[in-house]
Amino acid sequence: MDFKGLHIFKTIYDLKSLNKAAKVLGFTQSNITAHLKKIEHELRATLFIRGFDGVKPTEKGQQFYQFTLQTLAQFSQLKQSFQGKLTLLISELLFQFLVTEMKKYCLESTEIIIKRTSDISNAIHHHYYDEVITFEKFKHPDYLLTKTENLPIAFLQSQSIETPDLLPIFINNDEHCPLRAKTLALNYPSENLITVDSLSQILNLVEKGQGIALLPIFLMKDKFKTINNHCDFVKYYGYQHNRV
Repeated sequence: MDFKGLHIFKTIYDLKSLNKAAKVLGFTQSNITAHLKKIEHELRATLFIRGFDGVKPTEKGQQFYQFTLQTLAQFSQLKQSFQGKLTLLISELLFQFLVTEMKKYCLESTEIIIKRTSDISNAIHHHYYDEVITFEKFKHPDYLLTKTENLPIAFLQSQSIETPDLLPIFINNDEHCPLRAKTLALNYPSENLITVDSLSQILNLVEKGQGIALLPIFLMKDKFKTINNHCDFVKYYGYQHNRV
């Protein structure tokens, strides 16, 4: 049993499916099954009950899951203490949410590399990162999907604006930005859309009352307000290098 096996077991447990786990991890289902059988053989215990709709953890499987979570977390902390700073690759918007707003990462102990969503896939093929957080799923043999979360979003406008219907809609020029994709999916007339180079520029323009934009709700505070109180969400994904 090794850390790779623990990551595979955790993914099977989280997804309740051997097939889904294989797709997420980029392995064949036979490879995933072999790893699981090896763990069950070493433990001399059945961890999952197989069925037509996936797998269900046994009581021993639930116990082993708690052990797996604790072991992976402790190893990650130990590795970080040995190696110094954790390297985190993250998109600009998620950096503002998870690092600046939620304080999920300590700047003193984390080396943070911020890139556009469209550039992250290329970056992981050229450099090593302990963690990657992005809006796009990807498959890479060295990285394991460890979490899937929702980021609440809404169309925001300046607090000073009363008639947002007359304003243009700003979108990011990053073609992989999920907020851009969701905005375009609403089929607004092209003449109402203005493409902007960066998130910071969009925020500046919306704050000045020069337009509206689909943005994360955490940015509201005292500068923005929602339009019609309608909210949605976009998913984001966290990956760990399998050497972590």
